[in-house]
Amino acid sequence: MLDSAPTVVVGVDGSKAATNAARWAVDEAASRDVPLRLVYVIEPSRFPGTGTDEDRLAAARSALSDAHRAIEATGTPVKVETEILRGTTLTKLMEESRSAAIICVGSIGLNHANRGGVGSLSAALAASALCPVAVIRRPVGRRATARVSRVVVQADDNAALRQAFEEARLRRAPLRAISVSGAAGPDDVDGKRLARAQLSRRIARWTRLYPDVEVESAIVRGSVDQYLAAHEEPDQLFVTDARACYDLCGAHKSGRSVLTTRSGNL
Repeated sequence: MLDSAPTVVVGVDGSKAATNAARWAVDEAASRDVPLRLVYVIEPSRFPGTGTDEDRLAAARSALSDAHRAIEATGTPVKVETEILRGTTLTKLMEESRSAAIICVGSIGLNHANRGGVGSLSAALAASALCPVAVIRRPVGRRATARVSRVVVQADDNAALRQAFEEARLRRAPLRAISVSGAAGPDDVDGKRLARAQLSRRIARWTRLYPDVEVESAIVRGSVDQYLAAHEEPDQLFVTDARACYDLCGAHKSGRSVLTTRSGNL
């Protein structure tokens, strides 16, 4: 895998969240004209004697088959590859990230595979992978969709801005660029004016390159996490640099879809 052409990789574990991540990844693979690679990792058993190897292989094949069917149901033509790997999930997905165009995982499913560790597997992967990582929220009830209603980006990093504009164009979704302001209060008019001017300059290059993307901007008081918590929307996607992502896509933020990128990707 390490020397092959880039693919869009999906970590599959049989959960509904992972299957939804596979649906979400279809457009990523189709837009790049690359295969969609479904990967299931069989981890070493923590409790010997609780299940045979054949049982775990059967579960892996079933999960991959379910994800493959979900991809086919989208109606989007894309080449699908599947593989069963052995080892720890984080290690294997990190290896996949060396050559992947992007890795997509569910916000809940893979977290459950790492209950014994510190934090969530998806957050650790998003923070450390060598390629962009999409942590896709679990479906609500019976509803399962790859739709993105809005792309939100913290506009302090050019790599994140580019990724956000690409996603907004691909998903035909509006984009909101936000920036944290140090303005002290409602009377700090000059501070707010300066913050808005800086944000406008920061996104001007990208609005020229992506004239088809509907863009709005907002100055945020407090923290980005507080802003996102106060402005939750169904199917919203938040794009940020990998360095800032851990607290934004951990287990306690499992209802939020996050796409991380790396500054070196610009």
